[in-house]
Amino acid sequence: RRPRGGGPPPPATLLATGAQALRGALAPSGKLRDVAALLSAIEASLVPLLSSFGPSMAFAAQNDARNVRKVRAAASAAAAAPDTASLQDGVDRLLSHEVASGCHKPAEKSAVLADPSAAIGLTWLSRSLRFICMWMEGVCAGGAPVDAAAATKRYREAMSAAYEASLAPYHGWLNRNIFNGCAKHAPGYASLIATLAPTADEATREALVLMDMADFATAAAPVADAVEAALARAKLVDSRRA
Repeated sequence: RRPRGGGPPPPATLLATGAQALRGALAPSGKLRDVAALLSAIEASLVPLLSSFGPSMAFAAQNDARNVRKVRAAASAAAAAPDTASLQDGVDRLLSHEVASGCHKPAEKSAVLADPSAAIGLTWLSRSLRFICMWMEGVCAGGAPVDAAAATKRYREAMSAAYEASLAPYHGWLNRNIFNGCAKHAPGYASLIATLAPTADEATREALVLMDMADFATAAAPVADAVEAALARAKLVDSRRA
């Protein structure tokens, strides 16, 4: 990412710092390092990225921050339980502890999760991470749009497609309407580019952001995969609508 000629590197975008944080949540094996690393990564990536979109994504950002608190509280409670002093270190062990406590109804196809719990918090965090990942993939696909109209069209279509694939299957009527209402007030393409790299040179800002969008998606997808895999191993995949 350092320009040719040995000049200074471009300023970091929210996407670049978020991608770096997400990579830190995974061990070289591709598995999640631990609960603390995962939550720190989400707080440094998903939450600030959604918050940067302003009022349109404020509700989603608040929900994600609330789900982080649910997982952290569950990990703290598990750590205080007898004979589980290191339980907070592993996502699988935390989920196994919740299953053993009887608070969930595990199932092969559709579990029923308690709320609040680590499992329900991780469920929604993985879906939200998948949404932003797919949205960024859709926006950066094909490079820079040819004009403002094409940019707006791609941006809106990418958001809609990402929502339909990641969150809509689990949203009831109310949450669908909340999302659709918020999406109408999402910042435009040009505003989004400026928000994500406010200190970048205007001539190179768009290319920088699109490159970082692709990198963020590459970093985010394996983390969402790992969380979903942990939930599946524990038979805690809850497909009910909320």
